[in-house]
Amino acid sequence: MNIKEILVSAGALMVIAGVVTAALAGTNALTEGVIARRAEETENAARRQVIDADSFEKATLTDEGEEVVYYLAQKDGATVGYVFTTVTTGKSSGLTVMTGLDTAGTVTGVQVTADNETAGYVDKVVNGGLLDAMKGQNVPDGFVLGETVDGVSQATKTSRGIVSGVNLAVHYYETYLKGGDQG
Repeated sequence: MNIKEILVSAGALMVIAGVVTAALAGTNALTEGVIARRAEETENAARRQVIDADSFEKATLTDEGEEVVYYLAQKDGATVGYVFTTVTTGKSSGLTVMTGLDTAGTVTGVQVTADNETAGYVDKVVNGGLLDAMKGQNVPDGFVLGETVDGVSQATKTSRGIVSGVNLAVHYYETYLKGGDQG
Protein backbone atom coordinates (compact mmCIF):
# COMPACT_ATOMS: atom_id res chain seq x y z
CA MET A 1 0.00 0.00 0.00
CA ASN A 2 1.18 3.48 -0.71
CA ILE A 3 0.56 6.62 1.28
CA LYS A 4 -2.39 7.68 -0.91
CA GLU A 5 -4.28 4.41 -0.23
CA ILE A 6 -3.63 4.76 3.52
CA LEU A 7 -4.94 8.34 3.53
CA VAL A 8 -8.06 7.40 1.52
CA SER A 9 -8.79 4.49 3.91
CA ALA A 10 -8.22 6.70 6.96
CA GLY A 11 -10.48 9.40 5.50
CA ALA A 12 -13.23 6.86 4.78
CA LEU A 13 -13.04 5.56 8.35
CA MET A 14 -13.25 9.11 9.70
CA VAL A 15 -16.38 9.82 7.64
CA ILE A 16 -18.01 6.54 8.74
CA ALA A 17 -17.17 7.23 12.40
CA GLY A 18 -18.57 10.77 12.10
CA VAL A 19 -21.82 9.59 10.51
CA VAL A 20 -22.31 6.86 13.14
CA THR A 21 -21.59 9.31 15.99
CA ALA A 22 -24.06 11.83 14.55
CA ALA A 23 -26.71 9.13 14.17
CA LEU A 24 -26.26 7.99 17.78
CA ALA A 25 -26.39 11.57 19.07
CA GLY A 26 -29.53 12.24 17.05
CA THR A 27 -31.22 9.08 18.34
CA ASN A 28 -30.32 10.00 21.90
CA ALA A 29 -31.73 13.51 21.45
CA LEU A 30 -34.97 12.17 19.97
CA THR A 31 -35.52 9.55 22.69
CA GLU A 32 -34.23 11.42 25.76
CA GLY A 33 -37.68 12.71 26.77
CA VAL A 34 -39.34 9.32 26.28
CA ILE A 35 -36.66 7.57 28.34
CA ALA A 36 -36.95 10.12 31.17
CA ARG A 37 -40.77 9.87 31.17
CA ARG A 38 -40.66 6.06 31.31
CA ALA A 39 -38.08 6.12 34.12
CA GLU A 40 -40.30 8.49 36.12
CA GLU A 41 -43.37 6.29 35.50
CA THR A 42 -41.43 3.24 36.71
CA GLU A 43 -40.23 5.08 39.82
CA ASN A 44 -43.77 6.33 40.58
CA ALA A 45 -45.12 2.79 40.20
CA ALA A 46 -42.56 1.65 42.79
CA ARG A 47 -43.60 4.51 45.10
CA ARG A 48 -47.24 3.45 44.76
CA GLN A 49 -46.21 0.06 46.16
CA VAL A 50 -45.40 1.74 49.49
CA ILE A 51 -48.14 4.39 49.71
CA ASP A 52 -51.52 4.99 48.08
CA ALA A 53 -51.08 8.22 46.13
CA ASP A 54 -51.97 9.77 42.78
CA SER A 55 -48.76 11.71 42.28
CA PHE A 56 -45.39 12.41 43.82
CA GLU A 57 -43.56 15.70 44.19
CA LYS A 58 -39.80 15.69 44.63
CA ALA A 59 -38.51 17.53 47.70
CA THR A 60 -35.25 17.76 49.63
CA LEU A 61 -34.09 18.24 53.18
CA THR A 62 -30.64 18.55 54.71
CA ASP A 63 -29.54 16.07 57.38
CA GLU A 64 -26.09 16.46 58.94
CA GLY A 65 -24.91 18.45 55.95
CA GLU A 66 -26.16 15.91 53.40
CA GLU A 67 -29.01 16.60 50.99
CA VAL A 68 -31.75 13.98 51.23
CA VAL A 69 -34.24 13.59 48.38
CA TYR A 70 -37.71 12.38 49.25
CA TYR A 71 -41.15 12.56 47.66
CA LEU A 72 -44.37 14.12 48.89
CA ALA A 73 -47.13 11.61 48.19
CA GLN A 74 -50.28 13.36 47.05
CA LYS A 75 -53.83 12.18 46.58
CA ASP A 76 -56.63 14.41 45.34
CA GLY A 77 -54.30 17.41 45.68
CA ALA A 78 -53.50 16.84 49.36
CA THR A 79 -50.28 15.50 50.87
CA VAL A 80 -50.99 12.04 52.30
CA GLY A 81 -47.44 11.10 53.19
CA TYR A 82 -43.82 10.79 52.19
CA VAL A 83 -41.60 8.31 50.38
CA PHE A 84 -37.95 7.95 51.30
CA THR A 85 -35.40 5.79 49.51
CA THR A 86 -32.45 4.94 51.74
CA VAL A 87 -29.31 2.93 51.10
CA THR A 88 -27.98 0.78 53.93
CA THR A 89 -25.87 -2.31 54.48
CA GLY A 90 -27.25 -5.76 55.13
CA LYS A 91 -24.99 -8.73 54.47
CA SER A 92 -23.50 -6.54 51.73
CA SER A 93 -23.54 -2.81 51.03
CA GLY A 94 -25.99 -1.28 48.58
CA LEU A 95 -29.27 -2.42 50.14
CA THR A 96 -31.83 0.10 48.83
CA VAL A 97 -35.02 0.36 50.87
CA MET A 98 -38.07 2.43 49.88
CA THR A 99 -40.31 3.39 52.80
CA GLY A 100 -43.72 5.07 52.71
CA LEU A 101 -44.92 7.03 55.74
CA ASP A 102 -48.28 8.74 56.12
CA THR A 103 -48.57 12.25 57.55
CA ALA A 104 -48.87 10.80 61.09
CA GLY A 105 -45.61 8.85 60.72
CA THR A 106 -47.20 5.43 60.29
CA VAL A 107 -45.38 3.08 57.92
CA THR A 108 -47.59 2.51 54.88
CA GLY A 109 -45.24 0.14 53.08
CA VAL A 110 -41.68 -1.03 52.64
CA GLN A 111 -39.98 -2.39 49.52
CA VAL A 112 -36.42 -3.40 48.71
CA THR A 113 -35.74 -1.82 45.33
CA ALA A 114 -32.11 -2.91 44.85
CA ASP A 115 -29.60 -5.05 46.67
CA ASN A 116 -26.23 -6.77 46.53
CA GLU A 117 -27.24 -9.41 49.05
CA THR A 118 -26.53 -13.10 48.64
CA ALA A 119 -29.11 -14.54 46.25
CA GLY A 120 -32.33 -15.39 48.04
CA TYR A 121 -31.74 -13.42 51.26
CA VAL A 122 -34.10 -10.58 50.40
CA ASP A 123 -36.71 -13.12 49.30
CA LYS A 124 -36.34 -14.88 52.67
CA VAL A 125 -36.95 -11.61 54.48
CA VAL A 126 -39.95 -10.71 52.32
CA ASN A 127 -41.45 -14.20 52.59
CA GLY A 128 -40.68 -14.23 56.32
CA GLY A 129 -43.02 -11.25 56.75
CA LEU A 130 -40.62 -8.56 57.99
CA LEU A 131 -41.80 -5.92 55.52
CA ASP A 132 -45.45 -6.64 56.29
CA ALA A 133 -44.73 -6.57 60.05
CA MET A 134 -43.58 -2.95 59.83
CA LYS A 135 -46.57 -1.84 57.79
CA GLY A 136 -49.19 -0.05 59.86
CA GLN A 137 -46.84 0.66 62.75
CA ASN A 138 -45.95 4.07 64.11
CA VAL A 139 -42.64 3.78 65.93
CA PRO A 140 -41.23 7.32 66.46
CA ASP A 141 -37.98 6.00 67.94
CA GLY A 142 -37.56 3.43 65.15
CA PHE A 143 -37.90 -0.32 65.00
CA VAL A 144 -35.77 -2.59 67.16
CA LEU A 145 -35.03 -5.98 65.66
CA GLY A 146 -36.11 -8.66 68.10
CA GLU A 147 -38.32 -6.27 70.06
CA THR A 148 -40.73 -4.29 67.86
CA VAL A 149 -40.22 -6.58 64.84
CA ASP A 150 -38.71 -10.02 64.41
CA GLY A 151 -35.82 -10.65 62.07
CA VAL A 152 -35.83 -13.56 59.67
CA SER A 153 -33.73 -16.59 60.56
CA GLN A 154 -30.82 -17.20 58.18
CA ALA A 155 -31.13 -13.62 56.89
CA THR A 156 -30.41 -11.67 60.06
CA LYS A 157 -27.98 -9.17 58.51
CA THR A 158 -30.36 -8.51 55.63
CA SER A 159 -33.21 -8.05 58.13
CA ARG A 160 -31.06 -5.65 60.16
CA GLY A 161 -30.18 -3.68 57.02
CA ILE A 162 -33.82 -3.32 55.97
CA VAL A 163 -34.83 -2.21 59.47
CA SER A 164 -31.96 0.28 59.42
CA GLY A 165 -33.23 1.73 56.13
CA VAL A 166 -36.77 2.08 57.47
CA ASN A 167 -35.44 3.63 60.69
CA LEU A 168 -33.53 6.21 58.66
CA ALA A 169 -36.78 7.17 56.88
CA VAL A 170 -38.55 7.38 60.27
CA HIS A 171 -35.70 9.58 61.55
CA TYR A 172 -36.09 11.97 58.60
CA TYR A 173 -39.84 12.16 59.17
CA GLU A 174 -39.60 12.64 62.94
CA THR A 175 -36.81 15.20 62.73
CA TYR A 176 -37.86 17.29 59.74
CA LEU A 177 -41.42 16.60 58.58
CA LYS A 178 -43.53 15.70 61.59
CA GLY A 179 -46.41 18.08 62.06
CA GLY A 180 -46.80 19.27 58.52
CA ASP A 181 -45.88 19.49 54.89
CA GLN A 182 -42.29 20.69 54.78
CA GLY A 183 -41.84 20.21 51.02
